Amino acid sequence: MTNSSSAVRAGNSLFASSLLIGILLILLIAANLRAPITSLGPVLDQVQQYFSLSGAAAGLLNALPLLMFASASPLAPWLTRRFGLEQALFGALCLIAIGCIIRSSGTYTGLWLGTLLIGGGIATANVLVVPLVKRDFPSHAALCVGLYAATMALMAALASGLSAPLSVLTGYTWKISLGVWFVLALVAIACWLPHLKRARGRAPAAPPAASKSVWGSAIAWQVSMFMALQTVTFYTLIDWYPAMASSVGIGASESGVHLFAYQAIAVVANLSTSIAIKRLKDQRLLGFVCSLAITVGMAGLVWAPALSLIWLLFAGVGQGCRWSRA
Repeated sequence: MTNSSSAVRAGNSLFASSLLIGILLILLIAANLRAPITSLGPVLDQVQQYFSLSGAAAGLLNALPLLMFASASPLAPWLTRRFGLEQALFGALCLIAIGCIIRSSGTYTGLWLGTLLIGGGIATANVLVVPLVKRDFPSHAALCVGLYAATMALMAALASGLSAPLSVLTGYTWKISLGVWFVLALVAIACWLPHLKRARGRAPAAPPAASKSVWGSAIAWQVSMFMALQTVTFYTLIDWYPAMASSVGIGASESGVHLFAYQAIAVVANLSTSIAIKRLKDQRLLGFVCSLAITVGMAGLVWAPALSLIWLLFAGVGQGCRWSRA
């Protein structure tokens, strides 16, 4: 009886350790899925001056990751079927790491190629993390997805807040602000390697069974448009707020702090709403409230930019609620 109890305790301990390691690996991926993008906005003016970019070119550079989201995301299911979830996620991390190095190389080609690679890697990982969570942690999926979203938002906030201060530490200016995220991607790659070796014997995921196409679903279109429009708003604000703030006399470091606050309050809103959302049978009111908060925040930035921090907090609450519904 004693041996049996010991075996049960050992099994429970092993399961808990495996669960913790698995969650940490997922959070390491999450840490890499926003920071390489949000680090650009606070130093965009430096990049523009360095390469003599026009306003249109800078806008395209900002939009490139989003365009990659749209074009590369549909390839993720094929990569899963062809190579397996772990292998595809590992490849996505490698793309992000290589992209960070190339983008910060100081060459014009490297700027664009690195941004493309980062966008492709993030787009792929974005799609694949949730299926991995549902497969490996079916009874803890809600917790894992909540922590995943919070980690992405927190690292995005840190990247926004640190980018401008990092750029004045050394003579590498914006290059260090954008290139430092290679280290984080490298840590994730190193931690995923042992897990990848254990997963090599696992067969690639089978194609999902045929079901009703989402293309004809009105709800699917509504939810997709809701998420897409708010995502565009988020990245537009992250990328262009420093330039807007500069036009009203707010310095780069201060605007970075504002963006940190914007995303930090979104983390709090995300975690708070994640708890409440389980008790809601109808999420339409929540969707309306988060959209209203973002609208108030954006309108305030246009009409009263001197109170930018207040309006960013409104918008951040709305974005946090949106992440909870994702």
